[in-house]
Amino acid sequence: MNRLISYVIVAVIGFIALSSTLFVVDQRQYAIVFALGEVKTVISEPGLHFKLPPPFQNVVFLDKRILTLDTPDADRFITAEKKNILVDAFVKWRIVDPRLYFVSFSGDERSAQNRMAQIVKASLNEEITKRTVREVISGERGKVMDGIQKKVTEEAKQIGVEIVDVRLKRVDY
Repeated sequence: MNRLISYVIVAVIGFIALSSTLFVVDQRQYAIVFALGEVKTVISEPGLHFKLPPPFQNVVFLDKRILTLDTPDADRFITAEKKNILVDAFVKWRIVDPRLYFVSFSGDERSAQNRMAQIVKASLNEEITKRTVREVISGERGKVMDGIQKKVTEEAKQIGVEIVDVRLKRVDY
């Protein structure tokens, strides 16, 4: 009877040790494997993967899907003719370099969204201050969005992010 209990205990400990070395990567995720705080590998293929037990290696998962940055409030900008307009925009983005993204934000999506919001607001300000109200609202709205996307894309590459789309939802005088 004592042997049976000891075999069960050894089997349970073995199962726990084995299960701590396996992890599953979903097709919608990146997995970053750390060894003692250092990034060892980035896994982008879905499937079952192996690692060392937790004190030696840990895994962090990041989203591969297209994410949306949509600010709840419209921002006030001043046009070239010194008129105030309210602009509400959204950005579609995704992580393309998980290692650089993790180094930039420690895997925190909220920090990434805050940084992206700052980049978008600065680009909006730069593009809108060059144009009149008429150009922003109707005339050159497509050019404004293209200019914003170009500037945001350049800055986003430095943090491991790709900008898929930038749109102006609402522009009010």
